Amino acid sequence: MCNQQESEKEGIRVLTLLLTYLLQVIKRQHQFILLLLVQLADIFDHSRLPKADKPIFKRFNQFQVDDKLPLLAADIGPEPLNFEQLLDEHIIKTGRELKPIRRRADAVIRFQDQTCPRCSAPSDYLYANNGKGNQLKCKVCAFRFQNGDAKKSKEVVLRCPYCNNRLGLHHHRSNFDVLYCGNDQCPYRLDQIAHFSATELKQFAAQPSSFKVRYTFRNFKFELKGLAPESPLQTKVDLSKIQASPEVLGLVLTYHINYGLSARRTAALMYDVHGVKLSHQTIHNYEQAVATIIRPFWANYPYQLSNQLVGDETYVKVKGKWNYIFYFYDAKRKLILADYITPQRTTESAVIAINQVLQKMTVVPDNLQFVVDANPIYQVAQIYFAQHGINFKIKQVVGLTNKDPITTEYRFLKQTIERLNRSFKGNYRASTGFGSPTGSASYTALYSAAYNFLRPHEALDYQVPVSLPELQDKPRMYDKWLALIDLAQKQLPTAQPA
Repeated sequence: MCNQQESEKEGIRVLTLLLTYLLQVIKRQHQFILLLLVQLADIFDHSRLPKADKPIFKRFNQFQVDDKLPLLAADIGPEPLNFEQLLDEHIIKTGRELKPIRRRADAVIRFQDQTCPRCSAPSDYLYANNGKGNQLKCKVCAFRFQNGDAKKSKEVVLRCPYCNNRLGLHHHRSNFDVLYCGNDQCPYRLDQIAHFSATELKQFAAQPSSFKVRYTFRNFKFELKGLAPESPLQTKVDLSKIQASPEVLGLVLTYHINYGLSARRTAALMYDVHGVKLSHQTIHNYEQAVATIIRPFWANYPYQLSNQLVGDETYVKVKGKWNYIFYFYDAKRKLILADYITPQRTTESAVIAINQVLQKMTVVPDNLQFVVDANPIYQVAQIYFAQHGINFKIKQVVGLTNKDPITTEYRFLKQTIERLNRSFKGNYRASTGFGSPTGSASYTALYSAAYNFLRPHEALDYQVPVSLPELQDKPRMYDKWLALIDLAQKQLPTAQPA
């Protein structure tokens, strides 16, 4: 019994010593950690790494569109002058005669017959301004020009409508150049600065590029005639030679387009439910073949449009990369009017999408307007169409909250196209994207046709936006698809014999 008690006491003593030792280790580790933290703080204070600053608000130059178009004038400088009159004025002002240029005896003159394009001063008053560059400068009027310009037909250039100064290149963008007036005394620039507050004047002095004070113009490099909505869809599949029955084709389109099933799930459903064995590639082939026929019918149909037209762009994935789909939508009639897919979010893309809408109008109304977001490409597109005699207004809904009257008034229209975007994404999401640009264009064309001709809308009392008489007596969706294909085929131009 005594031996057992002594063993327990010895165990308690050993355990106490062990706990004491472990506590000492923990204290030393704690001290070591504190020492490391002090060292790290000292290293950080004396390091050369840039220290994080607090966020600073910087004013950015907001996109603005100038109303006036630039002037077209010959590139001969400002207003023409008379060198004899300038010589007389020089005598009156200085009391001395402005003598011709004194040249070295061995100087070679290659512009004896050249005169100043601005004041007509003879070659005796012309400097060879930059040696081999063939640039000349007139001593009388200080005008610089290239040797031989007086004998050439003058190039027509763009000039500022406020001061007649030649516009210079400011930025080169995709498919257009941004030109600006570099004249510091331009009335437009002086008027803009005159309306600045004291705070804005200080900001302008520190960061002049944050303010738009110069007249700017966008010179486009693409032609409107190249933007006709011709169907880009081409397919090697002849719809008349497919081995499946018309009913199978109608069911495939119903499952794949109306219900948003992927091609693989559509093929599985056709086999599991209907006993028809198809591959997913066959589904895509059918899709492209039908889209080639449906696309012209959808694009050229004579729609009755309202004045509630809205546009927006959303994302789709093509070959693993994000592309943009530009939708334009009649919010009142529930009609898709444009569905342009492109890898680039540029002004040209906006122009093509708007042009798809204009092609559906026999006459462009005087009160035509589009409700869009704050993306400036729509404003630039508006300028482009104005240059071609097509005028419309742009109403921009900015941000997610109503901070200005226009945004408050037109927010509900922007929300309608957002619902369209969600509806489209809900349909194509099952496919996790498209495998080719042709596949994306084909699917989108069929979705737009189904949206306009086949899909009932709650806002229209569960009626379709465009009621086609040829489809009204068809109770099943696959029958409606077949009737729509037949109607579209009749509208195609008949091929001429070779």
